[in-house]
Amino acid sequence: MVPEVMRASELIRGLPIESLEKDFEITGVTHDSRKVRDGDLFVALVGDRFDGRAFVAEAKARGAAGVLSVGNPPAEYDGPWLRAGDPRAAMGLLAARLHQHPDRNLVMVGITGTNGKSTVLALVAAMLESAGHSTGTIGTLGHRFGNLEIEAGRTTPEATDLYPLLHDIVERGGHAVVMEVSSHALALERAAGLGFDVAAFTNLSRDHFDFHRGFEDYYAAKRRLFDQLKPGGWAVLNRDDPYGRRLVADLEARSVAVITFGERDADVSVVGATVTIEGIRATLETPRGELAVASRLLGHFNLLNLLAAVACGEALELDRGAIIEGVRRLGPVAGRLEAVDCGQPFPVFVDFAHTDAALAASLGSLREIASGRKIVCVFGCGGDRDPGKRVLMGRVVGELADLPIVTSDNPRHEDPMAIIAAVEQGLEQSGNEAYRVVPDRREAIARAVAIADEGWLVVVAGKGHEEGQIIGDEVRPFSDRDELIAALEARFG
Repeated sequence: MVPEVMRASELIRGLPIESLEKDFEITGVTHDSRKVRDGDLFVALVGDRFDGRAFVAEAKARGAAGVLSVGNPPAEYDGPWLRAGDPRAAMGLLAARLHQHPDRNLVMVGITGTNGKSTVLALVAAMLESAGHSTGTIGTLGHRFGNLEIEAGRTTPEATDLYPLLHDIVERGGHAVVMEVSSHALALERAAGLGFDVAAFTNLSRDHFDFHRGFEDYYAAKRRLFDQLKPGGWAVLNRDDPYGRRLVADLEARSVAVITFGERDADVSVVGATVTIEGIRATLETPRGELAVASRLLGHFNLLNLLAAVACGEALELDRGAIIEGVRRLGPVAGRLEAVDCGQPFPVFVDFAHTDAALAASLGSLREIASGRKIVCVFGCGGDRDPGKRVLMGRVVGELADLPIVTSDNPRHEDPMAIIAAVEQGLEQSGNEAYRVVPDRREAIARAVAIADEGWLVVVAGKGHEEGQIIGDEVRPFSDRDELIAALEARFG
């Protein structure tokens, strides 16, 4: 199954695309003029920051066979031109057709929600592998299948990267793909044309309000995933989340097959559970009867992630032994309440939590397993992102950590001290007067390690698995995990 060479007339047949020129052959589709190869159709997207039509000459010089965009071609362009009212959506449909709809040859599981996507993805993939299905994963932590590993530029790739990747997985013998589908991807049509056997919703809390216009817009973007279920596909929904319950009512009214998860009163629920610093042991109620699972994942919020993954396994009708084994075999997910152990006399964790809800879940879980220890939390907020959550994050950490240390995260193009000042407002509202401000993240991590003793627990939140800190347009090498190891070794040898 190699991508076909297709005539433009054949590729656009039945799609809302108009050809203004003679027919021509297309061998690929890309939206990035720098990646154009001979025979590609260059999709000139018009966005808030860039107008792709300014790059059509460059694309043609690199070998583009033609261009797809809105309106008429620039005066200086004399090549084939395709016109669409929504080039983004058209781009995905064209990429799907050119690459022979690889999703139709795969079991596709899509996961959306504010928090928990990466962990649920890892759990479901482990279950599928345990059931004997060669499985690819696409998400925040990278895109992987066998020895194929691609660093994730974004959680969900653009359609022109996504469909070739899915095609490659099929070519390599893949049976299934589990992928995170972000709200940005859904709103920007990155998954246009993609069909899912199972679509899961983890939860919804405030995030990305620099992009979305509020909760309704954010919810509407997440909800779009469930319009892309294949015939007979299942929706896996969180009944404990108010937006999840809303989605249940909406989809059931449309006769979509739904399986719910939640701590109680759901299709997959908790009969009994023990959450310790060693992991989670739980007995779950499922549509096929009780299921006992044991996981090395930490924290109460990961119990909810387990429920979501088991519900996906139930929807896929996986062997129950494979579900149990998938849960058992999965170790800590990179940067998701991941322990850092250098033999120090107190627990240390790195976590990706970067919203008030995620911090509340993480710190609440740590409080539950901390055995009376005090918590020092190093955290910050990213620049050029929703400024409204900064006060909320400061308040949550002030309420749940004994010693908050606010520092710089990824300031991007903002003044780090201005971001910290907003976070301080929330810390002050919490009434926690012990907090400290250490703008340099490396110093803040070292300070937390220096303060802690056997009665403490350290968590560095916000960046998780990330290997860089974004300052202006520069990505500087920086790993919270590596910095913790260096600080621990400096103190304890």
